[in-house]
Amino acid sequence: MVGAFWLAVLLPPVFVQPFPQAPDTPAAIALFAGEVSLQRPCYTLKCLQDGWRLAAMPLPARRSPFSLARRLPAQRNSLYAPATRREWYANYSSNARLGTRYGIDAIRDPDTQLSIEVGSGYRLQPYADDGIGHIGPVARGSLRWLQRISDRARLEQQVRVETGRGDTYVRNMMSLDIILESNWTLRSSVDVSHDSAADDTAARGLVQLRYSF
Repeated sequence: MVGAFWLAVLLPPVFVQPFPQAPDTPAAIALFAGEVSLQRPCYTLKCLQDGWRLAAMPLPARRSPFSLARRLPAQRNSLYAPATRREWYANYSSNARLGTRYGIDAIRDPDTQLSIEVGSGYRLQPYADDGIGHIGPVARGSLRWLQRISDRARLEQQVRVETGRGDTYVRNMMSLDIILESNWTLRSSVDVSHDSAADDTAARGLVQLRYSF
């Protein structure tokens, strides 16, 4: 408003005549009193001054510290491929022996499964848990094989070997399961074990009729 007043004083030929908005008031006084504005009328939907005003920005929502972080969407075209075999490594201890073992599932087909396990440890009790007749460091290995013959028959074999201090113990177990009805199974098995220290070989067979609840 002050700039408009000085403009009216410096240029009297322009602002001597009254404005149509205030015909009874001199131009300089009308400008000073604010009865007349030099701003051009706005004929648009939004005036220019409205564009100078910054819209209120919404505050970001506060994230709860107990909420879980959002995961990125999974990509369909991924280079990841599941492993074709499973491996495991574990430590064990019991009253009979202690040590470590490493295993691998060599075959995992629906009809055929083959697992191999090797390890080393220390025997605390002789002839316990399919072991040799001496106390001391030992090496162990086992093999487990399952083969589905048909929809109602399955063959299973387990071989365990332990050696140490010149002695070797081997146990071979084989069984055949035949499903008779939905809850009845006929099992026939053969169990053979050999101890090199005693030069002894033992074998036994078993036939069982099992009912599952």
